[in-house]
Amino acid sequence: MALARSEAAGPHTVDSSRKKAYTAMSLKESTAKLAALIAEKPELQALRDMNDSILMLGGGLPVRIDGKVIGGIGVGGAPGAHLDEACARAGQAVIENPPQETAPE
Repeated sequence: MALARSEAAGPHTVDSSRKKAYTAMSLKESTAKLAALIAEKPELQALRDMNDSILMLGGGLPVRIDGKVIGGIGVGGAPGAHLDEACARAGQAVIENPPQETAPE
């Protein structure tokens, strides 16, 4: 597990970010998609209450390597879940597709 927090972000963002990462990893889906799904289908709202580590707000994404979920990334603290999601997507892209090192010439 790795964690970084801006001095400008509230202390609650540490826990919310961890929960978003856990949710995305555990349920193998974006937390934004899960939040939209339970909003559309009330019968699925019990998913939010499966355990104390579930948090369905935008900003959580599963991390996949070779098609398998190996972890999750969670971002919190931006002024809006859509911005948390954008930051998480940037991190996900680097983790799943790391830059290739070039040989020195």
